[in-house]
Amino acid sequence: MAMIVKELLQVGQRALEVAGIYDAKVDAEQLLCYMLHVDKAGLFMIWSRMLDDSQCNTYFDLIDRRATRLPLQYITGIQEFMGYPFMVNEKVLIPRLDTEILAEAAMDYSSHFKKKVHLLDLCCGSGAIGISLDKICKNMKVTCCDISDDAIELARKNAKLLKSNVSFALGDLFEPFKKKLGNTRFDIIVSNPPYIESSIIPTLDKEVREYEPHLALDGGNDGLDFYRRIIEEAPNYLREHGMLLFEIGYDQGRAVEELAILRGPFVSVEIKKDHSGLDRVAICRS
Repeated sequence: MAMIVKELLQVGQRALEVAGIYDAKVDAEQLLCYMLHVDKAGLFMIWSRMLDDSQCNTYFDLIDRRATRLPLQYITGIQEFMGYPFMVNEKVLIPRLDTEILAEAAMDYSSHFKKKVHLLDLCCGSGAIGISLDKICKNMKVTCCDISDDAIELARKNAKLLKSNVSFALGDLFEPFKKKLGNTRFDIIVSNPPYIESSIIPTLDKEVREYEPHLALDGGNDGLDFYRRIIEEAPNYLREHGMLLFEIGYDQGRAVEELAILRGPFVSVEIKKDHSGLDRVAICRS
């Protein structure tokens, strides 16, 4: 049946509240904005508009999908990162606000270079980190790498959408950069690798454990598998005085620091905290 926008939103919000969606009001509004191709201000401009049966049914279908705990970003297909809209789907992790701390740390380090900085975004997923840095930092040449064909395909689409000049490589960590006459080397390597302990994944929120790709979540028995591999191999792909930056789990700071000092030629590790005061980024200096 036909309903005015205000009433439709109330119905959507109640349905999401019953489904246990934390921010039901915000999500109900965002789904209607998505359906009507308006922003939040535009939505309130049409607060009293009558929507027909077809529009109402389309909205209810969107609400039903969100009620299953399918992440909002996978429904709308967009997540903002560093001020840019990135396409996302269920083949890649949804970029998080805390990951911007990693990108900002790379920006800060690159600002000390007078020459062109070559940066590798390892385990790039949607390409959010590398593409954002390419857009913001004018002295940077960026390469994005991932083992997933689907991730690289989506990252390429994001680069095209955002008119970014990053290059791409498909393969397992540093494999694409091994050369017979000397490896490709970078000034900065940034990585948001899988770092969740395998046994923890079944306990994660339904939105994560059922919809986000386990390939990008599972860091092995102790969550440190990828840190070990990257720390051991990274020196072969870093230039002199190069830097390796990781996103880390809230309780992994000391473990990653020990790995970087004991297994790699890194002389110091700085741990940066996120907006909640938890360990989030490890900066390894060689």
